[in-house]
Amino acid sequence: MINNPITDLTPQTYFIIAGEQSADNHGASLMTAMLAQNPDIEFRGIGGKNMINVGLNSIEDIDKMAVMGFEEVIKHLRFFRNVTMKVLEEIDNCQPRQIILIDYPGFNLRLAKKIKEKFDIPITYYISPQLWAWKENRIKIIRKYIDQMLVIFPFEEDWYREREVEAKFVGHPIFDDWKPSSKEELCKLLSLNADKRIIILYPGSRLQEVKKHLPILVQAAAKLRNEDSTLQFILGASPQVNWSQWSFPDWIQVESEYPQKALECADLALVASGTSTLEAAVFGTPMIVIYKMATISWWISRVLVSVSFAGMVNIIAGKEIMPELIQKNATPERVFSTASSILKNPEKIEKMVADLKEVKVKLKGVGASNKAATYILELK
Repeated sequence: MINNPITDLTPQTYFIIAGEQSADNHGASLMTAMLAQNPDIEFRGIGGKNMINVGLNSIEDIDKMAVMGFEEVIKHLRFFRNVTMKVLEEIDNCQPRQIILIDYPGFNLRLAKKIKEKFDIPITYYISPQLWAWKENRIKIIRKYIDQMLVIFPFEEDWYREREVEAKFVGHPIFDDWKPSSKEELCKLLSLNADKRIIILYPGSRLQEVKKHLPILVQAAAKLRNEDSTLQFILGASPQVNWSQWSFPDWIQVESEYPQKALECADLALVASGTSTLEAAVFGTPMIVIYKMATISWWISRVLVSVSFAGMVNIIAGKEIMPELIQKNATPERVFSTASSILKNPEKIEKMVADLKEVKVKLKGVGASNKAATYILELK
């Protein structure tokens, strides 16, 4: 166990890094839980508005960090090198008690190595990289540079143990951020008609995702509306994206204040693969999972990825319980035809809801943020 020579400083500083919207949400919950257990701490690092609202002094704009795909990352290498240098300088200046890395493995694992080369400071990794899906060789970095691994899926604990890493399962933080509401309450909040079916378009939280997915989803929605004019359409608009660059038909309601509430009240979600598929599972919202990326990134990922599905909800289920339309299959026509067949088949919807309940049970219940906070504060 590492002995940090600066643990007696008051207030105690924790350096925390989140590189995308979902990590910002979970980071804010973690920070809140840590402050509840020890109010005499402060946070520096990188995060979004949620973490900043809890008290983070952020040294970089999280929106600039939201880059995915091999081709896209290569284009931004200089930016990430500059951020790395900025982080190392800030760690040297503030001498934190501990480093907390949240997901975002492409950046955070390289950073962990550089931190350990320069500083004798413990590193906790919260929300494990999905090494079991691809790039398992990164386990060597985890063994060498990470002092504590906190995982959110129950199978990850055994996966790491088999590879000689003592990971701790804390549960999924999505349950900490969610308070269930009735459909009537949600529809009232969102000005929707609870007696008519609701379709939500959920194109992703990163600008590059939205650019790929939004035209597909809007065109598919138009086809669905032509088939059934009673359907209501709502866009789950991530606050990370500037939506003023797009115009929408008046029959699509854009919801940027409560996008998760819109996902919860929908009868069917057309959703980009990512954390949102797990949110939909917890809410019990049937979905069609779509994803498109740059062609080079797609071909590289096909070589490296070792799991059979794109959507985490299907990975946890161990089978395709929600339809996936990936890359060349992610077309307006395919999204429309798949959605139409689901909407016309009540038994299919009932089966999808039942399958989602099983996934929800596997994710387990509340308390992830508090458990993670306790482990972090106890690490010396």
